[in-house]
Amino acid sequence: MNGIFLGRWLAVIVLCSAPAWAQQGGSGLAGTVNPPPGREPAALSAPSPAQPPESPSGPKQEAALLRGKIAQLMLVTLNGLYGPRSEETEFLLRYPPAGLVIPMIVEPRDAAEYIRQLRGLESRTGSPLLIGTQLYDLPQRQHLFKNPFVQLPTLLSLAASSDLDATGKLAKLTADHLNAMGFNLNLGPRLDLAPTLPSAVGGVDHLGSDPRFAAEVAGTIQNTLESNGIIAMPMGFPGGGENRTGQSPATLLTPKIHLMEHDLLPFRKAIEQGTPMLHVGDTLVPTLDESSPPACISRAVIHGLLRGELGYEGVIVAGPVDAPDVQRQRDTASAAIMALDAGADIVYWSETGQKVARAIEAVAAAVEKGLLERARIEEAFERVVRLKTERRLAERNRPGVYKAASLETSARYPKEAYEVERRSITVLKNAGNVLPLESGRSTPAGVTGVFGVEEMTKLLKRNLKAVVQQNIQTAQQLGDIEDFEIARITGNITGLKTVVCVLGTMKRNQGEARLVRKLKEAGARVVVVWLGHPRPLVDMLEADGIVVAYCDPTMCGASIKAVADVLVGKCPLAVLPALRELRTRTGREEVFNAPDVLRAPAGRLPVSLGGAFVAGYGVSYDPEPFIKKVEWRFGDGERASEIRAVHAYESPGRYEAILTVTDRLGAVTSGAFPVVVE
Repeated sequence: MNGIFLGRWLAVIVLCSAPAWAQQGGSGLAGTVNPPPGREPAALSAPSPAQPPESPSGPKQEAALLRGKIAQLMLVTLNGLYGPRSEETEFLLRYPPAGLVIPMIVEPRDAAEYIRQLRGLESRTGSPLLIGTQLYDLPQRQHLFKNPFVQLPTLLSLAASSDLDATGKLAKLTADHLNAMGFNLNLGPRLDLAPTLPSAVGGVDHLGSDPRFAAEVAGTIQNTLESNGIIAMPMGFPGGGENRTGQSPATLLTPKIHLMEHDLLPFRKAIEQGTPMLHVGDTLVPTLDESSPPACISRAVIHGLLRGELGYEGVIVAGPVDAPDVQRQRDTASAAIMALDAGADIVYWSETGQKVARAIEAVAAAVEKGLLERARIEEAFERVVRLKTERRLAERNRPGVYKAASLETSARYPKEAYEVERRSITVLKNAGNVLPLESGRSTPAGVTGVFGVEEMTKLLKRNLKAVVQQNIQTAQQLGDIEDFEIARITGNITGLKTVVCVLGTMKRNQGEARLVRKLKEAGARVVVVWLGHPRPLVDMLEADGIVVAYCDPTMCGASIKAVADVLVGKCPLAVLPALRELRTRTGREEVFNAPDVLRAPAGRLPVSLGGAFVAGYGVSYDPEPFIKKVEWRFGDGERASEIRAVHAYESPGRYEAILTVTDRLGAVTSGAFPVVVE
């Protein structure tokens, strides 16, 4: 009996106890070969019908049924760019899993065609698939070509912008993108906080250091995705995923007594809001489990903490169990058994193929030998079936390639995304008021660096005119800025008053500090524009100005535009939160001064870097020049439109004064201030 033939037989057996959607038949899916770039993938054809085998009975039937259910507890990753590889297709037909993850795609239209192929697989197995991705990581980077994907703000940008309204709009945009391409599962948001280890590199795919803000933002993202038909799966329980130095495993270091109000707070918020799925990561957990296994195979974490203390009843996804940090302690088959025994419902894999197949057989053998309770498999299987039934995955329309392609051809960058990007830009240093840049005082100016130099030069020329550029051609390939490039740049800055250096995260990040130092020695005022996680900036404090955008340096077009606005003084405004209530008396005139409660630019550092650069830090320009329009509403029916308004309350009571400000680019922001009148 060949593999595909056996796959059909197993699928029939698996589905005999499943709900109505799992008993549907239909046309099938055959193997596919990835086409070369630029060519459409070949249509998948169904193989010739085969006569079904005789229905097995007794122990054979039970064994097949068991393996089929175990396969339905797997979330596997596909690595074909235009469709599943032939060996992946063979596996999917033989062991129909709970769902699939597509990690990379060249163009949005490719995702739609890819998922149309996968949806064809559903009719062969009778089981609807969870089809997920991480939208920030989905674009396949192609440096020689323009990236067809829209640059979406990173999670760290959301944290820096501190704007829940803009976050909701961005989450809606994310859902629209996922729906257009055909995905039904979002691997995120990632909820582990910024690393606490001083030497940890850190990334841009977390929500910063503040657990309360992370919980609030995560709740907004989750609710918006769910209301738009996308299953949100918060990632990284119980936290600590960024606590990694070098090749060492990530480790959760927070004492257990502080976990509930720190690392676990965003996850608690997600659970309270009814998240249907939750991911447990590979972080080592010495404070929760004395043996310190990865969290995804720890009974203390999954059964004790997540199911027990937090009372989570949804689908738990654990892994990837084939990640290096897990394989250091257990082989993949043992890790899969331990994850299920610990209480996980789905085992997550970073690949598809023989490792997963062997694990399915190993789990089945463990059940048959009494080493793993069959009731545990039945419980997990029922949870997965219930989730798919409640979300009506079988009834979702298949994606349209034309609709997905429209994501590539939008003439305007999405307003929702740019609003977040613009509000996230953070100024960390402004010595001698080098910023904002102005014609005459700052020019002639130069732009150099590794990323986005040409774009930055064009944007600054619109306002400053006298701007020249010098690219550092070799840095991306070599992973650092070499001394010969530094010598070339510093040897060609004669006459320049200001040099803007556009730098970002690379392999080594050692040459940037030398470049800044040499430019200063050559007599220029230096403004560093940093793209990515800002930790390396602690070595560049000699710069006169430091501005941060929290983006992937290889996909930074919108961030460069937002930074250019800030550099020349077209700043977004933010209303500072009220630290205390205003107490006054009836008839007493109070001055409401807008510049006192505004900051420009709006972004604030979302992580602590040590020294003066703590979370929440940021340098503000004088906000008054950036104000276009002001409206005060005092809460007693009275209003004012002056920047500095004088108002007296006539009756005692509690009021809420609301300030709404429009900046020079037309963006509107507002904030509330409590007033007690005695």
